Amino acid sequence: MASAAKNTAFMTVASIGQKVISFAYFTLIARMIGAQGTGQYFFALSFTTVFVVFIDLGFTQVLIRELSKHKQKAQEILSTILGVKFILAILTYIAVVIAINLMGYQLQVRHMVYLSGLTMLFDSFHLTLYGVVRAKGDLKYEAFGIIGSQLLTLALGSYFLYTKKPVVFLILAFTIPSAINAFYAMFILKIKYALSLRPKYDKKILYPLAKITVPFALAGIFARVYSYIDSILLSKLTNDVAVGLYSIPYKITYAFQFVPLALVAVLYPKFSEYFLHNKNKLARTFEQSIIYLSLIVFPIVFGISTLASDIIIDIYSIEYAGSIIPLKILLVGLVFSYLSFPIGAFLNATSRQSIQTTIVGVVMVINIISNILLIPRYSIIGASIAALIGNVVLMVTGYFVVNSVTKIRHLFLLKKIVQIVVSAWVMSYVVTIVNVQLHYIMAIFAGFLTYVIAIFVTRAITTKQVKELICLFKK
Repeated sequence: MASAAKNTAFMTVASIGQKVISFAYFTLIARMIGAQGTGQYFFALSFTTVFVVFIDLGFTQVLIRELSKHKQKAQEILSTILGVKFILAILTYIAVVIAINLMGYQLQVRHMVYLSGLTMLFDSFHLTLYGVVRAKGDLKYEAFGIIGSQLLTLALGSYFLYTKKPVVFLILAFTIPSAINAFYAMFILKIKYALSLRPKYDKKILYPLAKITVPFALAGIFARVYSYIDSILLSKLTNDVAVGLYSIPYKITYAFQFVPLALVAVLYPKFSEYFLHNKNKLARTFEQSIIYLSLIVFPIVFGISTLASDIIIDIYSIEYAGSIIPLKILLVGLVFSYLSFPIGAFLNATSRQSIQTTIVGVVMVINIISNILLIPRYSIIGASIAALIGNVVLMVTGYFVVNSVTKIRHLFLLKKIVQIVVSAWVMSYVVTIVNVQLHYIMAIFAGFLTYVIAIFVTRAITTKQVKELICLFKK
């Protein structure tokens, strides 16, 4: 138990640190190279991120699961998966090169994608290598690798920015740390666990693993396409400036997703346990997860929406004023995105992962169609609306499936959410008043205090729930 707690602490700190450093680096880029350069940079990363899932195809998740059960087969499973991924990596990189050339992008963008593709290869391989370490139950090496590579990216990227190197060097700031991280992971496996990294093809091991990976692969493909297709379609249907303007609200809203991820990590095993032994607790735990995330997401949405103009212009400059409306739209989508996390965890924990995969696949199709219809007419606002539509469908459809598994108290949840929304609205009203007189940082503090008081006045939360929430965050 102590070891599990230590591992969780390492990865939590590393994940939060990674997001903070990554966000700081992106903000620096946006301020220094402008919307067009930021658009090219963001497109290159988004384009290759869609392809990276085809290198792994769920094999890393299967590797972790199988090694946890069969530690004595570590060498055979690792070698077989490395052999498959080596072939998949070559094919995927060729596909990236062909696709970006067929799409007719200018030479500088193609060079950025080629380099980002190399980063993609290194990232995918160290993901698998760290998968072995996860199965062994020692996550501190991965945590060190995550933080170290992010700090090196920040250092290299800052140097390239201040020495006014071409935009392609900003991708190189990812490629070098990713390569070092891959070699570091190889060193750990070789020295600490005495594992050979020689690829091997063993059909007796590969075929059973390949069958298991299918749902993981489909879910991964759907999720990646759904998450990044808007940036790619924006680039193709509009221009680099539009992608740069869209990247700001995208990054801001994405930065807050570590909260539901952390909560779901705690709740997932509880969902699994209660599904087998206590259906009433299963329903109540799900309801509490919706309430807790609502308590967090609504003040974020109301607060940032109220201060959107100040935040965008002060942090990113007046050049990004076109990002303000898309930010407000994506923030509304953030509500549904937050609430879809416990829904997805619930469906996976109750053996309905195929339904969850189907839902994500349908949402992906809806998202692509929405982007194609809306972007030509409304540009980045259209992409934001498409993202909102996708999140709404994802959350609402999943919620109906959850209700078919266990009895949810809809009116109870609705009452709690209304109380939370009222509290968040009061907070935003105070923020607006204070922001007129003082700096928006002071308005944020005033809003926080107002929200804390309001949720108790409206009885959106009780002292008992506060203690439970604190306990969950400690976990």
